[in-house]
Amino acid sequence: MIYSILGWTSLGLAVVASSPYWLRMLNNWTFKTKDKRFLNLLKFLRKLHKPLGLILAVIAIIHGFLALNNRIRLHTGLLVYLGFLFSAILGGAHYRLKKKGLFKAHKISVLVSFLLLLLHLLKPWALGQWLGIW
Repeated sequence: MIYSILGWTSLGLAVVASSPYWLRMLNNWTFKTKDKRFLNLLKFLRKLHKPLGLILAVIAIIHGFLALNNRIRLHTGLLVYLGFLFSAILGGAHYRLKKKGLFKAHKISVLVSFLLLLLHLLKPWALGQWLGIW
């Protein structure tokens, strides 16, 4: 059941890694605070964003291999992993090239990845059922 712990750890890492964006948006839409403590928290979380993403990539792949008995199979978890990997590639490209379009695509792909993560949590074997594989 270590894969279960790694899965929930992956979820927590994804939430914390994405928190600089959604906390800032939540603040802009509701509280509108300019408190230094909040701004320092956002700054700290932005520093954690990339390292947490790398840790998430490692833990998530280990989680998948353990859960699927060391095999890669067509599974919602694989879609989630590929979605976050694509998001990371877009984020890295934006970081290097400083193009707004890449950053927008990065944010959209993260949203899609979180929706895939929700599907993975609710119905992990959905792809196999929908495609008639198992």
